[in-house]
Amino acid sequence: SPTAEQVIALRKWFWKTAFSRRYSAQTDDKMNADIAFMKRLVEGDSSGLKEYVPEITKDVLVKQKFSKSHPYTRALLLLLAQKAPLDLVNGAKIDLGDALSAFNRKEYHHIFPRAFLMGRGVSADKINSLCNFCFLPAAANKKIAHRSPSDYIFNLVPEASKKIILESNLMPLRMEVYSEDNYEGFLALRAEMIGQFFDSLVI
Repeated sequence: SPTAEQVIALRKWFWKTAFSRRYSAQTDDKMNADIAFMKRLVEGDSSGLKEYVPEITKDVLVKQKFSKSHPYTRALLLLLAQKAPLDLVNGAKIDLGDALSAFNRKEYHHIFPRAFLMGRGVSADKINSLCNFCFLPAAANKKIAHRSPSDYIFNLVPEASKKIILESNLMPLRMEVYSEDNYEGFLALRAEMIGQFFDSLVI
């Protein structure tokens, strides 16, 4: 029965470790250290949180490729889920239970569509940047298909609720990155937004 303060500390511990690849090597030592931290937390001492240093940066978010096998992909999806994302096409709440349990690629969307970027000569690794993905049901994904952001953001995303929909997906509100199909600018702005939201959860 953790106290409210302990729950906050546990959440901060989770996010910090999720974005640090803490268990990528020497797992026994890390587990022992975590057990020791948890024992201190039971006694009301959460000072050990400062020893957990996440590795998430804007550069990492932009350069890391979306991959089911990479812990940052799974961590980012859980981070995005905290915002209760809305369907880009109709503004409905996305069923995160289905999307996360199946880990179905059809439930994720390249915000700047793959075919569109490939036509511009963008490399596959850059196309698949973590910052270029959001939750999106398969039906809505099909409607967007290969349409450019300068097309679908203004013609498919409901105008009346556009701000709320974009915010729920941690997508930039600067419309010029979409109207100008500015992929580089979009990646930089979205990495900043994701980083700021992450900071709000661990500070």
